Amino acid sequence: MSLHISPPSPPDLVDTLAVWRARFPRFAEMIDAGESPVKALRYLGLGLWQEGDVTGAVAALTTAASLTPEDAALLADLGAVLWLDGRKADALACFIASIERDPNRVQPWLTVAGLCNEIGEITTAEHAYRAALDLDPASAEAATGLGLICLESRRYDEAVALLRAALERGVSTPALDACYGQTLFLIGEFAAARAAFERAAEALPDEAPIIRKYALAAFVEAALDEAPEQAFAAYRRAAGVHAESDDRIGRSVFQALCGFGHKAAAIRFGEALLRAAPEDQIIPFHLDALRGRRHERASRAYIAACFDKYAPDFDRHLVETLGYRLPETLQPLLAATGRAFPRILDLGCGTGLAAKMLASFGEEIIGVDLSPRMLDKARERQIYARLIEQDIEEFLPGSGERFDLVVALDMVIYLGDLAALFAGVGARLVPGGVFAFSFETGAGADYALAPAGRFAHDPAYIEKLWEKDFVPLVSQATTIRIEANRPVDGRLVLLRRREAL
Repeated sequence: MSLHISPPSPPDLVDTLAVWRARFPRFAEMIDAGESPVKALRYLGLGLWQEGDVTGAVAALTTAASLTPEDAALLADLGAVLWLDGRKADALACFIASIERDPNRVQPWLTVAGLCNEIGEITTAEHAYRAALDLDPASAEAATGLGLICLESRRYDEAVALLRAALERGVSTPALDACYGQTLFLIGEFAAARAAFERAAEALPDEAPIIRKYALAAFVEAALDEAPEQAFAAYRRAAGVHAESDDRIGRSVFQALCGFGHKAAAIRFGEALLRAAPEDQIIPFHLDALRGRRHERASRAYIAACFDKYAPDFDRHLVETLGYRLPETLQPLLAATGRAFPRILDLGCGTGLAAKMLASFGEEIIGVDLSPRMLDKARERQIYARLIEQDIEEFLPGSGERFDLVVALDMVIYLGDLAALFAGVGARLVPGGVFAFSFETGAGADYALAPAGRFAHDPAYIEKLWEKDFVPLVSQATTIRIEANRPVDGRLVLLRRREAL
């Protein structure tokens, strides 16, 4: 970013100086006494700034900086008034020029970080906060700013350490307590999260979102060691009039206990939820997973019930909360095959998150899913030629259609034994057709059901399945999603069907 400082033109400068001399006698005295023009102009600029004359301050400090462009402090002052004047790009150029001339002052780094945060240049803001911390490890402002950036970028462990340091250095505001509490909750430190949220809630008793987060943290903390009834009571005391329904909040707590590996508490709590809703199709499957009971696959009833409930908020939660990026990861791998795929089958299509990407490779896309509500969402995209409500293990052997590409993203995780899937896909692909799928990686057994209700597969098991009918094109390690705010390891695989089976 270049910096060009031009003083006012000579005729304008003469008139302006006359006005400034009249308004600021001390400035006139300095000029008449032969003091440094730069010193006098800086005094004037700061005076105009203090009076609220930002335009005048910019003019005075610009003139001074044009006379001594290597003065780091003066450039920082000019940057500050340019920022106030709304000229953010020019302000940033001044601050960076100031730092280039003297990189050993903390405040310009902090100012650059704040300005970059404001204009959305987060990478530069992070660099500036880190530079400020290197110069002053005790800087509460730098720790706070960097901690918030880490929170936004999901680096929760680092965020916790930084926000804790800021609080220890005396930066205590309800907003910071709430951010600290949220970060602690996201890494499973529920007792500490409850304490931080409690401070924020006491300071902001009318802020419903903070009260709800405080109550949820109190709920999970209690559920770890106490009976479900006592945990519900702790929640209601904390939430007051902001309490959500028992079913909604209870399921949130159950998911947190499962996700963070608190098996005993999750079983105890899940059993209580099931007593309240004995017809539920979702909780029993998770209880079986928690107890280590073997399943060959998730039941059709479980999948339909789970995703019908999930459908209204599915896209936002999967992409924004769970960091789902598989369609974007798959796109360049498909492009690298150098092929078009006229007919595409999207297995477990859900709401159609992959549909737009797939449409760039083919003319006709067929989607198959068990959840009618997910299919309703997919239908709204108006991309699929057909959408079929059916279990894939029934659809594949029962269909006589052939496809050039079969895709199964984030679907294999609901099946344990994959032999029928591979056989069915092989039968539906044209010779040379491509099968693209993702799976979560496990080891020690062909497949295992995790407490979260998803299957992980040993890569060696997957390789055995493809040996007969497929030739591997790509097998790439990837992050499938975020679980309990930790990345879930998996693989994205592309196979080519052999020409003759």
